[in-house]
Amino acid sequence: MRVFSLDGRVSMAVKEWDGDGPEWLFVHGLARAGNDWTLFAQAMGPSWRRMALDLRGHGSSTRGQRYLVPDYVDDIETVLPLLSVRPVILMGHSLGALAAIAVAAKQPDRVAAVILEDPPTPGFLSRLGETGYGAMFEAYARLADAGLAVPEIARELAVLPVRDPLGKVRPLGEMRDAARLRHMAACLSRLDPAAPLAALAGPAWLGGLDLAEMLAAIRCPVLLLRGDERFGGMMPLEETGELFRGTRDLTRLDMTGVGHQIHAMAQEPAALAVGAFVNSI
Repeated sequence: MRVFSLDGRVSMAVKEWDGDGPEWLFVHGLARAGNDWTLFAQAMGPSWRRMALDLRGHGSSTRGQRYLVPDYVDDIETVLPLLSVRPVILMGHSLGALAAIAVAAKQPDRVAAVILEDPPTPGFLSRLGETGYGAMFEAYARLADAGLAVPEIARELAVLPVRDPLGKVRPLGEMRDAARLRHMAACLSRLDPAAPLAALAGPAWLGGLDLAEMLAAIRCPVLLLRGDERFGGMMPLEETGELFRGTRDLTRLDMTGVGHQIHAMAQEPAALAVGAFVNSI
């Protein structure tokens, strides 16, 4: 793992896997870390040079003064030329996908292709508090600041009451297995609680970014993996169509039966789709 100091703002940690082919940069979602990509990156095979960063306030990176989406974008734009002199394949999940949209639009010469995994739409963010994610983000902030060990955080997560996509309130432990809860707990143990609290601001979390405008400005090929709303996806069908209407070179896959964590919950089909997309470029 390498650590980069970014203009005195934050220090960013980057995990790397060896390979001499095209270069990938993976960007994780809110309250996760770069190691969230380990199994998926390995599934892509050894011919790629793969990198996964820890966003500010997450994992081994240091905390920032603010956690709006443009702050993460600025960090990625700063570290990108330090990681590669060649255009990278940029893949982001959730928050990471929002940041990837902006980076691809603003740095066209540095991004060869962009893969977006279920980025939350502005409409979804506007009603975040009505979904189970609102309660989860509040719990993330509370548990990240509680000084608990990883097993204790995992136990707290298991009994956390969360509204599922069908509107029923259930313990999170009924929706996530014990191993995934422990992974979540490990990520929370190193999380700045200010990061999930910032996301509760709804569309204001975007910090003025116009996603439709930025998507229309992207020159490289775009692959969208859209999660199923019935299983926790964050992209309402009609809004997704409008949002991506101006995207020049878009390949869209609606992942039926798979929610928000596509690269983890449907690793094999997602890796096959991503591999086929990249090999077409």
